[in-house]
Amino acid sequence: MRMRHIAAAGIATAALTLGAALPASASDAQPSAGRSHAVTAHHAAGLGALVAAREVQVFQDAGYQNRRTTFTEDMWDLSKDGWNDTISSAKNLGTRTVTFYSGVKGTGAHFSLAGGDWEAHFGNRGMSDTTTSIMFR
Repeated sequence: MRMRHIAAAGIATAALTLGAALPASASDAQPSAGRSHAVTAHHAAGLGALVAAREVQVFQDAGYQNRRTTFTEDMWDLSKDGWNDTISSAKNLGTRTVTFYSGVKGTGAHFSLAGGDWEAHFGNRGMSDTTTSIMFR
């Protein structure tokens, strides 16, 4: 029984981190005798889908060239990650809209890419090599 509560706490922590809705009680997160392992696997796959909802691949140069990385969470200040004012193209591989800002914490000039959209040259949006923060919504 104690292991179930520990596992439920872990699931709850992961869900809160990812912004997922939790069941009404921690015991609801555990499979009952009547539930199959397929249902539990389905819930785990749902958490994985939340991660994939936030996924943007950014590139140093236009045309998806040179150095690249992938972000799966809001980045409030890219100067801490070595990507400040260097992003020139991006692919939104997730389903959530991603917005690129010229200032820290989502301030300044900005433009957005809907889920699945790509931008080959941020200069087309007036933002070549000026991105300082990235936010998902």
